[in-house]
This record gives sequence, structure tokens and C-alpha cells, in this order.
Amino acid sequence: MNEELLFEITDGVALITLNRPEAYNTLSSAIIDGLGEAYRRCDEDDAVRVAVVTGAGNAFCAGADMGAGGDTFDGAAQSVEIDSCPLSMQAWDVRKPVIAACNGHAVGAGLGLAMQADMRVFANEGKYGFLQSRRGVVTDFAMEYVLPRLVGFERAFELLVRAPRLSGEAAVTWGLAGRSVPAGQVLDTALDIARDIATHCAPLPVGLHKQLLWRALDMSRGELAAAESRALNFSMTKPDAVEGGMAYFERRTPNWSGSVSGDWPEWLP
Repeated sequence: MNEELLFEITDGVALITLNRPEAYNTLSSAIIDGLGEAYRRCDEDDAVRVAVVTGAGNAFCAGADMGAGGDTFDGAAQSVEIDSCPLSMQAWDVRKPVIAACNGHAVGAGLGLAMQADMRVFANEGKYGFLQSRRGVVTDFAMEYVLPRLVGFERAFELLVRAPRLSGEAAVTWGLAGRSVPAGQVLDTALDIARDIATHCAPLPVGLHKQLLWRALDMSRGELAAAESRALNFSMTKPDAVEGGMAYFERRTPNWSGSVSGDWPEWLP
């Protein structure tokens, strides 16, 4: 992608690495542009079944680059208005699972970036928090939408308004991540999850499940049930519906042939 955003694919898993370790992987234009491009490639390339995002060095992403000091958030000094969701493609729009391997601190916009992913692995030693209120600005990455749906209104309110800093283990109890492990195990844990999905789960149903889950946040129960029924019947017309059963019966690893890019239903744009 570029020197500040590394991308590699191994056995169906795309590893995306924020690569500004000397600056704790704070967000730069190169990282923002590269990550949007990487997400689009993951969405369109059938060689990718799962994406893992991590940070080089000892941090995941320390948020905005504060190198400008007091001018960092000075709107009067900005030549253009800032988009709070600056990526050209958001993680929730990728039709593949996106796992954030937060190997160290993730604060401010860095934690927002992680919360857009579908799953998160935190480091016990890391610090996690939305610190924007303590910096005089509003948060980004659509957290007022995402957080209440993940952790409930009261916890979302406190996370954004009081802006506490949490350890990885505490962040799990707040509902921000599914698991927290020692920092040295974060990436391996995320990659183990990614490989399991890439190998044992059919790509098209995985993509359909992800889209249904995110879209259900804005659907009524009846609307979701109708969409789910349509997706179920659609998936049952595909060869992988037979392959999954045969692989189970024959006690072997399935040989999936489904294609997210080629088989995606037109009614689910």
C-alpha cells in the first residue's frame, strides 16, 4: 500500500499493519488513505477471507498525531472540514470479517478505528479510551452510533463523556472487546481466529452473516427475519451448502468454492 500501511496475504488472511512505530502509529494521511484502500482490496479480492489489522511496535494506534500541539484540533487553522469517518471504505462495509489485533495502546481515533472492526483482541498491558473530551473535541469514527449498540447507552455515555482510560482486561468487562491477552500474544490470537474462519467457514455465508448483523442494528425484527430468510434460501442454492455437509460427514477440511465477489446477491448491495 505505502510505507506507513503494510499489506500481505497468507492462507486467506490479510494482515494489515499500521507502520509508524516511532509515532505510536498515530493517524497520518498515508495510513488513512492506505487503510481505506486495503479494506477495499479485502472486500473485492476472493484471495482474502479474513482481515486482521494491527500496529507495528508497541502500540496499535495512539489516535490523532498531536505533533502540532495546540493547533492539532484548531478548526480555524484547517483548510478543509474534517470527515469524522475519513476512510474511503469503513470496516463494517467490508464483506469479510475484520479483526483488530490491538497489540498495545489504542486511544481516541485509534480506538474508534478498532471499534469499527467486527472483533477485537486487546493487550492486558494496553490502555484504551476515547480521550477526545479531554482534548476539547468530539469523537470520530461514528462512535455515538456504534458504542451504544455494543455496550449500552450508559457505558457508551461514560466512555465518551468522562473519557476514562481502561486496561485491556477492564475494557473487556466494559464490552469493548471479546478477549484480552498478554501483549505478545495479541497478534497470534487474532491470527488463530482468522485462520479458523478462513479454513472452516464458507466465505459467502460469512459475508452474509456480517452484513445482516451490521444492518440489523437499524432493522426491525420483522425486517431482519425477512432478510435472513432470503439469505438462508440463497445460500442453500450454492455448492458450498453441499460441500459443508459432505466435509462434515467425511471428517475432512471443506474445500469451499463460493465467491463473495462473484456470488453476492444483487438484493443485498
